[in-house]
Amino acid sequence: MIAPAATGTSAFRPLPRPRDAEGGPRRTGVEIEFAGLTEQQTADLALARLGGRIKSAQAHRITLENTAIGELEIVLDTALRKLGDNALLSAGLDAVRGLVPIEIVTEPLDLDDLARLDTFREALREAGAIGTEDGLFLGFGVHLNVAVIAPEHPFTGATILAYGLMEDWLRAHGPIDLTRRVMPFVDPWPRRFLDALVAAGPRAGFGEVRDLYARDCNSRNFALDLLPIYKHADPATFDRLFPGQTNTKGRPAFHYRLPDCRIDDPDWTLAREWQRWWLVEALADRADLLTALAADYEARETPLIENRETWAETVAERIGRDGEELLR
Repeated sequence: MIAPAATGTSAFRPLPRPRDAEGGPRRTGVEIEFAGLTEQQTADLALARLGGRIKSAQAHRITLENTAIGELEIVLDTALRKLGDNALLSAGLDAVRGLVPIEIVTEPLDLDDLARLDTFREALREAGAIGTEDGLFLGFGVHLNVAVIAPEHPFTGATILAYGLMEDWLRAHGPIDLTRRVMPFVDPWPRRFLDALVAAGPRAGFGEVRDLYARDCNSRNFALDLLPIYKHADPATFDRLFPGQTNTKGRPAFHYRLPDCRIDDPDWTLAREWQRWWLVEALADRADLLTALAADYEARETPLIENRETWAETVAERIGRDGEELLR
């Protein structure tokens, strides 16, 4: 069973292994997608609640600096914005406002800053921000860019395996909005990849896991996107193994994009989504439990059409009541 960690009063519990290979804190960048507010309204609210000043302001993109949580980018999240700045394009972007999300992008944050961001998230809700549940076509999400200890550190590989084994449970326990399910942004890892990952085991080397990922998951559109790690670790090999992924930015961080943005729900918090990721790393940190769950996976019955809910129930039995309680 995975038991809660002692964390004092913070809703953002420290990761089981909170330091990177150089001894610094493992920080987390956050991306929040929502509608209901304009870029300027969002920036004005951020300045009022977090301080700072405007660093730059363009059509549909505002950057703030020196806020209480560092630099913030507030942007209309569409590739059309990159075509330039003219009146016709601006009018077109304004016309789709509400379907295309506003996105807040932070720099890597420590736990205290994550808590400050969560407080600001509540201010956005009170000001009228809306999330995934507000409409049929609003497939908005939250992305956590959690720094790794180091790309080739054994714990990184263990975390990849832990996530693969837990993914069905994470999806069942926090159901993804239908709109996001049908959009090609948060696909589950293919069973072929997970089968190979489990067979390789938690001690599989960095290159071995990367090569398996290139074979079966050659896309950015997975709920846990590993491409940024691979691009950061070895750009030349990345370009060879992942041709066409020119938009990927290398960074030594997991790109966890599973959570919906339910910003208009008064009971939803960023801390809740952090707890879900914490459980993944807690499993990775328990070699005995990770090995047992991998053995469960290899021993499961595999019908022609596999029911992912059945495997999610097996994961729930291993995680136990303590893990379930963290997400209530």
